[in-house]
Amino acid sequence: MKLRTREFGNPESPKIVMLHGWGLASDVFRSIVSYLAPRYRVILLDLPGYGLNNSIPANRAYGTIINLEETLPDNIIIMGWSLGGVLALRYTIMNPKRVRGLITVSSSPRFTSLPEEHWPGTPPELLIKLQSLLTQDNVYRVIDRFLSLQAMGSPTMKNDIREIKDLLKDVPLPSYYELQAGLKTLADEDLRGCLTRVECPALHLYGVKDRLVPYQGSSVWPVNDHSLIHVFQNSSHAPFISEPESFRKILLDFLDKYAT
Repeated sequence: MKLRTREFGNPESPKIVMLHGWGLASDVFRSIVSYLAPRYRVILLDLPGYGLNNSIPANRAYGTIINLEETLPDNIIIMGWSLGGVLALRYTIMNPKRVRGLITVSSSPRFTSLPEEHWPGTPPELLIKLQSLLTQDNVYRVIDRFLSLQAMGSPTMKNDIREIKDLLKDVPLPSYYELQAGLKTLADEDLRGCLTRVECPALHLYGVKDRLVPYQGSSVWPVNDHSLIHVFQNSSHAPFISEPESFRKILLDFLDKYAT
């Protein structure tokens, strides 16, 4: 099923698609859009069960990739934050000829930790707890709790949470079923063995204070001239909110080099 999108900028400009994280919506990227639109075609996409696509049935990762394949144009830069980064990575692996560049933000090829392998990530118990707390009647409360976890560690934590809530104040709450599906995707996806199949230039962005996706996991990405890593020193899980100017500069430098 094709998803609804919102597009900004010149239709003839290079295209960048932005995928949001769990529990939120593409409106969280609004400040980035206004910065990029004069030079790029920015495509905001709400995942199934979210925002403009709130009525579309929930999907696990593979089903969402099919939605994206039916929706997105070719020759794109695809950027994903958190859960959106997991999906952007999977989409890039499955559609290498359609993707010109990959950007992941506070994301990982495996979101949950594996202590026996010394793999850093979110404790699986946290996602299990969120699943158990989540009901159709308390969606807002669980998302609010997750926002606090995302911002934890940031020196601007309260402002970060306030800004994200303000950006999303007019967006309908995501569906209960999609929230459950998203938690399952975060718990189960493990793409570490597929990273050599990423053929395009890639930029991986982390926050040094992130408690959900520790920056130490950045060591898993291939190191070469087209695989770039940057760690924001004063950010937790949302560096585009905590350090907006630095984030926009690094993003634009990558786009100017590989999208044009």
